[in-house]
Amino acid sequence: MTVTPYRPEPANAVPRRRGGVLRVVAPTDAAPLDPSCAPVSAAPFVRLHTRQLVTWQVARDVRDWQAVAPVPDLALEVPSTWNAGLGASHRSYVFHLRPDVRWDTPDRRRVTAHDVVRGFKRMCNPVRPSPSLAYFTGAVRGMAAFATEWAAEATHRAGDATTLAAYQNTHEIPGVIALDDETLVIELARPALDFVQMLALPAASAVPVEHDAFVPGSPQATAHLRANGPYRIRRHRPGESVELVRNPAWEPASDPCRRAEADRVRLRLSDGTGRAEVDPGAEVPCAPAVGGLPTAEPIAAGDGGLGWVLDPYLVLNLRDPIWADPRVRQAAALAVDKAAVADLFRRHRPGVPVRVAGSLIPPGNAGHDPTDPYPTPDGAGDPARCRDLLASAHRADGPPLVLIHPRSGLGPEVAHACAASLTRAGLPTRPAGLSDAAYAEALRRPAAVGRWQLAVASRVPDWLEHNARVFVQAMLQATPVPGGANHGGYASPEADALIERALDAAEPWRAEADWRAAAERAVADVAVVPILHRAPVTAAARPDRVDGVRSLPPQGYAVDLTAVRPEVDR
Repeated sequence: MTVTPYRPEPANAVPRRRGGVLRVVAPTDAAPLDPSCAPVSAAPFVRLHTRQLVTWQVARDVRDWQAVAPVPDLALEVPSTWNAGLGASHRSYVFHLRPDVRWDTPDRRRVTAHDVVRGFKRMCNPVRPSPSLAYFTGAVRGMAAFATEWAAEATHRAGDATTLAAYQNTHEIPGVIALDDETLVIELARPALDFVQMLALPAASAVPVEHDAFVPGSPQATAHLRANGPYRIRRHRPGESVELVRNPAWEPASDPCRRAEADRVRLRLSDGTGRAEVDPGAEVPCAPAVGGLPTAEPIAAGDGGLGWVLDPYLVLNLRDPIWADPRVRQAAALAVDKAAVADLFRRHRPGVPVRVAGSLIPPGNAGHDPTDPYPTPDGAGDPARCRDLLASAHRADGPPLVLIHPRSGLGPEVAHACAASLTRAGLPTRPAGLSDAAYAEALRRPAAVGRWQLAVASRVPDWLEHNARVFVQAMLQATPVPGGANHGGYASPEADALIERALDAAEPWRAEADWRAAAERAVADVAVVPILHRAPVTAAARPDRVDGVRSLPPQGYAVDLTAVRPEVDR
């Protein structure tokens, strides 16, 4: 596959001068920028300094279906049966790497297949495993055993960088093999319809040997990251800012998908506590955890649009005994006034289509089904039915439920609306706002901030083709492998069996039927409470002092920061 370098303006346009400083407001959990443990929401920032085997093109028209297909990045071609890179069983991928991609090391060392192998291993680290790890362990031969055995070994060994590197470098993932510096083979345990899309995630980045000196995700790791993308990290102030400058080892001819329009990129990290306003003329905003961008352009108003978002939904922390009785969970599902939340979104996000949700998978994603097992009149909740269920469950009065939410975006508004409707229906609830970093940690490790019973969350698809896995497997599968978005600890043998059947399916329609069934099972069990489905949005085009604002549809329609041109004095 040949990829034409992106040109954001027509030939007759007067280009803005290259250079200047691009200022971006980023959530705190965008840093560390270590690709081994970065969430997919950090992909636009990780893209500045890393490269993967495949990546995404910027879309001139975000409705263009070609924009959702991965294109070669480190690899010369996307493996297929046509170019002999994909075996007839669809379980063996052969990648041939570009020979002219280099690290920003003193000797400008080449990026090799061994660096990609190291990246796959490092995403399994037991200290800060990648949030995307479950995708890969469910697909790559021997990777699940590698991750679980490393985690078991770590329970009685130190978690310092030397110990982690020693294990990583003396154990292998059977299905990830570097034949030589330029040839990589990845063998799957079973065919995966979406495997190439997974390879564009931050977790699949190449990683140099220098990173072995640091614990993944630590501030020290971020401060010493080696780059092979257009920018490298110059300065990192944990919790405050990251400054990146052009990477002298990066050659535009070796990278058809990225640019380096600005001389420097400054990420101002916002933890949501101050809910600071963004200067729309000077700063490029990035979406908060809940609610999407406040100033944005909707992508599509109909079901034909790709990548609708589950935003927001409620997570039930099923580890708490209050949810042991299914009638109490059902009462929670019936209590929420979803229509009020929809009105809230329409006031704060005018022009962005939303609809009351009763199902896990939103429109425009594989496996969507609008069936709602707990419908209420006009989506406004049903307090009477809720109280009847609580009475039958002999639910006694107790302390209020704790509903955690991020302080950024629409997190506080959604939490207070949900808490009010739950309280009216007989489930007294107290919202608890957290900084973005504390909120992310509470979802990743529920005991980190004390007991909580509910959480406001959202789910943006990690890619757009054959993507039911990003909702169902990530949010519902009970697995010993860390990572994913099963924040409430849901465990259902029936749902897990359906997920495994979907993963085994060779035909998309068979897989979608099983994904749909697993999602319906979990919503019926009230593992989560879907509230709204929202159309995807992209940043408003051309703020006053930045140009070249273009979207990457498979990365949640985020802006390609490498292509944005800030204003430069002539």
